[in-house]
Amino acid sequence: MRMRPRPLAYHHLLALLLAFFAFTMSALVSRAVFERLPHLEDEVAYLFQAKTLAGGQLTVAIPEPRRAYWQPFVVDYDETGQRFGKYPPGWPLLLAAGVLSGQAWLVNALFAAMTVALVYRLGRELFSPDTGAIAAALTAFSPMALLLNGTLMGHTAALWTAVLFMYALLRVERGRGALRWGALGGLALGLLVINRPLTAVGVAAPFVVYAALRLLAALRGGWRPFAQALRPLLALAAITLIVGAAVPLYSYAATGDPTKNLYTLVWPYDRVGFGECCGRSGHTIEKGIRHLRFDLSLMAADLYGWQVGRITPELQAHLRTESGYWPPLGLSWLLLPFGLLAGARRRWTWLLALSAISLMAAHLAYWIGAQRYSTRYYFEALAALSLISALPLAWLIARSRRRGLVYAALALALVYSLYAYSTPRIQALYRFNEISRETLEGVAARRDGDRPVLVLVSGPDSGDRRVRWRALGALMAVTSPYLDSEIVGAWDTLRPGVRAAILARFPERQVIEMRAEGNFAYFVDAPAAD
Repeated sequence: MRMRPRPLAYHHLLALLLAFFAFTMSALVSRAVFERLPHLEDEVAYLFQAKTLAGGQLTVAIPEPRRAYWQPFVVDYDETGQRFGKYPPGWPLLLAAGVLSGQAWLVNALFAAMTVALVYRLGRELFSPDTGAIAAALTAFSPMALLLNGTLMGHTAALWTAVLFMYALLRVERGRGALRWGALGGLALGLLVINRPLTAVGVAAPFVVYAALRLLAALRGGWRPFAQALRPLLALAAITLIVGAAVPLYSYAATGDPTKNLYTLVWPYDRVGFGECCGRSGHTIEKGIRHLRFDLSLMAADLYGWQVGRITPELQAHLRTESGYWPPLGLSWLLLPFGLLAGARRRWTWLLALSAISLMAAHLAYWIGAQRYSTRYYFEALAALSLISALPLAWLIARSRRRGLVYAALALALVYSLYAYSTPRIQALYRFNEISRETLEGVAARRDGDRPVLVLVSGPDSGDRRVRWRALGALMAVTSPYLDSEIVGAWDTLRPGVRAAILARFPERQVIEMRAEGNFAYFVDAPAAD
């Protein structure tokens, strides 16, 4: 007799719909707002590294004339003759899968969906199905997530690995299959380390302390329970170290020195710490606290899109140009104190809270804040904060038995924030940094059939009219590190011999001329001169 499939519980179905929503919104934001192009220097470098890895290499030989093919946060290291991105290899390695598929945006869309699903699972097992479903909804609708999921930044993947690490530790604590879950937790934490090392320290620190305390408690019970508790943690630590070794190995491949901080090859002051070594004019704890206050003022609104007042054109301009206090009063934190009260008897409530606090404390040691793409340095705390925020609503459901009413009120609040806050807030970044597809559309309109193209952008590299990276940003996004893509953008700096060297390198390509000044470039339809 054929068995009918067991129907999904409505919590499961809701989590599935929320995961699909997260994927769809990531696709929509990446296309409609960011036009599937990098809008920050960080994204340009990540994409460069992903393309290098997709080609089977960690670095490429420095092309000459090197300035013609320059990209921000990409290093030309004369000691080895190699060009490479300054960032750890974790996110570029994942992004390379999207590059190989021809759809780089797809990677973050998939991680967005998986994160929502995993937040539901973690909340369900830690607290209750309602907590998991509500936390998944808060995560999926968070303006921080909606924004970052649509970019080429590595934060979405980092959040997923952070949640996976937490979930694996929960399963280790519960004992069944502990060794296997310890290994998976090590893989997750290792991937977080090679993506965002400082974030990994902040997220993991409270859990490391908690695991050590559990080991001490097990030791009091004798050798057998101690060894049983130790084995999965050793597996976790070992695999974290093995995966984390990718960072020094990448530095060694790039520079010959596994201890080299690649960030300092772009800006010597780009270091974590305090003192004259760090930051443009030195970093202090006072500056760190100031950045914390600025970033938390925006995060109080960006977390769930709840604030006093609406997003006005003036506030959109603030989002594009300012990094100080967020003028309106954010209200997204309102559920957090009630969540701590509702979950006060659960150790994991405090672990989640400490993990979020630890992440923010770790970034006190970094010399700059982050607001353009939301307060992204704190983004990996989103799942922990959503779980705590979900607790009072789940408590209300359990006490009042008015599940439908609570879910309806939450849905109304989230949908309202999506249209009244998230949409204008994220739309403020449309063509941010002057990056748009207009340049690529102009190239396509001038292209001669399927013939490969050299887009030659002429403009000075010094003086008041010097060309900024933004003028070439769209071309950088489609230019391969190997200079073998269908479209190659090259910068004629107007210095002697540069133009001739560029043209000599690509004798068979159609040449499309552009002129550039500052952040802007425009087409010159006259035939290119040899």
